[in-house]
Amino acid sequence: MENNQVFTDPWSAPVTLEGLATRLEPIGLQHLESLSRHVLFPQHFVDDYGGCVHPADVEKEIRHCLKSRELQLENGFAIIDKRTGEAVGYSNYLHLNRKNRNLDIGRTRIGIEFHKTHINTESKLLMLQHAFEQLGCLRVSFKVDCLNFNSQRAVKRLGAKFEGEMRNYMLLPDGRKRDYHCYSIIDTEWENVKKTLHGYLRKYDVQTLSL
Repeated sequence: MENNQVFTDPWSAPVTLEGLATRLEPIGLQHLESLSRHVLFPQHFVDDYGGCVHPADVEKEIRHCLKSRELQLENGFAIIDKRTGEAVGYSNYLHLNRKNRNLDIGRTRIGIEFHKTHINTESKLLMLQHAFEQLGCLRVSFKVDCLNFNSQRAVKRLGAKFEGEMRNYMLLPDGRKRDYHCYSIIDTEWENVKKTLHGYLRKYDVQTLSL
């Protein structure tokens, strides 16, 4: 259905975001094979933090993204490593609040070999830049499991400010009550955040990596 659909809402419309070494493109079933090579995680990890164990889980996630885009509820991106052309992860704009000009970035999964790399940093830069500079967001939020310390560090490294904790926000299959830590970046902070992220990319020498 999506191939024939005309998207008029810029918040959920398919868009490609081009970086030096990373490209974000509208997620689709064409990414299933390469994502299945990179974003499968052990069952114990998925039980705690969510994600995909089997290729069928990846397909289910992609189909959810496509349906949510069709309903103008979310906008999902495949994260492409431009050196290989492989889809190595995905991330989403969630909770699109057009009236108050804010959204969440979340349901992000990236191959473990790309954690703490230029791919992760540049993908966040591209999504934040599009949100603030093209969509005119006043605020971008992140919700992170209170036990996922690596993701908390990664979000704080972006320059996001801790705002508080959402307690008992979700009941997991094993009975655990998930608490979320909430972080945000607002429009007046964006320029400094952007400079910080560009500084990280210079340390990675992304200009050379993109050749």
